[in-house]
Amino acid sequence: MRPAGRVRLALGGAALLGAAPAAGQIGELHLGVVATYGTPATYGPGAGLVAGVAPGRLVYVGLRWTYQVGAPSLHVRNRVQSYAVDLGVQIPAGALEIVPSMSLGVLRFAQRTPAASRHSTEFLAAPGLAVEIPVARIAVIPEIQVYLAGSPALLQPVTHRGVLASLRIVVPIEISRFRW
Repeated sequence: MRPAGRVRLALGGAALLGAAPAAGQIGELHLGVVATYGTPATYGPGAGLVAGVAPGRLVYVGLRWTYQVGAPSLHVRNRVQSYAVDLGVQIPAGALEIVPSMSLGVLRFAQRTPAASRHSTEFLAAPGLAVEIPVARIAVIPEIQVYLAGSPALLQPVTHRGVLASLRIVVPIEISRFRW
């Protein structure tokens, strides 16, 4: 075979291989619940709802609502609700995914004493790190976040910054496949 024929054969073979369909990357919708526990005592235990989307399982964008009851006290009752948008990057690590993230939103502090009550809404920025663990048909996602919130104007001062641990249990629903 002449050199020009070999080149054409090689180019034709490469074109056929290049035309093969590429593996699809799954896009997922996440719907679920979250349990949280935060320090300092202002946050305490809590629970909430989460919904998000992971297009191509490369990034994660979600919404989160939690209600935390604070630590019990004789004279002051603290409650905190958070409304946040979660933004993360998904990094495959074998069967798991590591997700460094940032939550941005608002915290609504509520404080009640025997004499009065007061509310305060503050900006929230919370960097975090999560690990997505597939278990059967659900995903278990433990996460640690550092809550950086504004100082609420309440009847008694509260610590408004701290570490929160959470556990999300979500149902991942395949929504599409992306091809590269």
